[in-house]
Amino acid sequence: MSEEELTQYITCYEDCTLQYLEALAMNGLAIKAYTEDCDRRNFKRIIILLYNGAKIVSKCSYIEEVQQSLRIINVYIGINRKNRSWEKIEIK
Repeated sequence: MSEEELTQYITCYEDCTLQYLEALAMNGLAIKAYTEDCDRRNFKRIIILLYNGAKIVSKCSYIEEVQQSLRIINVYIGINRKNRSWEKIEIK
């Protein structure tokens, strides 16, 4: 998939839902995920890096939700890294 094709499908870069980040990881686009503290106590956000270098940031969510979502994202990243999925992405 070319850079131009990919950017047509990325509809959110800031304050995205956790499910949106999980979907990007599930489709093989994410290569790294980490958390960052928010201003509110017990709230964090997830940041994922896509294979093209783009950075996607989630909304601030309660820490337990973020931890669960981060586990899901990291499972997808591991599977996709093992299968080198980003090399096989096609749009039909």
